[in-house]
Amino acid sequence: AGPTPDQGQRPRFSELRCPTCIMSSGVPIDPVCFQHYNELQLQHKLRWIVFGVQDNCIKFFASGDASKKGREAWNEFTGTGNMPDAECKYGVFDLDISIDDGVHERENSKIVFVNWADDNAKIKTKMVHASSKDAFRKGLSGVAVDYQAADRDELKYENMLEMKASELKIPKGSLEKMMSS
Repeated sequence: AGPTPDQGQRPRFSELRCPTCIMSSGVPIDPVCFQHYNELQLQHKLRWIVFGVQDNCIKFFASGDASKKGREAWNEFTGTGNMPDAECKYGVFDLDISIDDGVHERENSKIVFVNWADDNAKIKTKMVHASSKDAFRKGLSGVAVDYQAADRDELKYENMLEMKASELKIPKGSLEKMMSS
């Protein structure tokens, strides 16, 4: 039968996988990720969530409660404690949008999927991250837009808003209001 891992052999890849993870292309996904996502999308208990690859599985890392909004919540979400330099993470952010068409003002909410792959991350880390992103992202229903960031400037609140305003259908007046808050 051959030597077992405790006899000096490296464990097979299948032995390294998280036993509760769902397999996809790339690395498997811990089902807890989807439970947290439902708290954000359906129950609106969370403002943001960060996920990442750990132990050959996509896992939940951190979340922020829904009490903070706008730039304050975005800065907490994208800070180095959650989106560290030289690493790769996935994140979802529940963005509140105030739409003022001149006649009516209404609140809306859109989910932004953030793919943080710092330019300074190791090549292997970026490869595993990239090969796992699509399958993970497809499991998150209700995401309005995808946003890719590779450096700290791209993670700034105003840069994300400027780049994604048309996809998010944010009127110019509403965008200016969001940028100034």
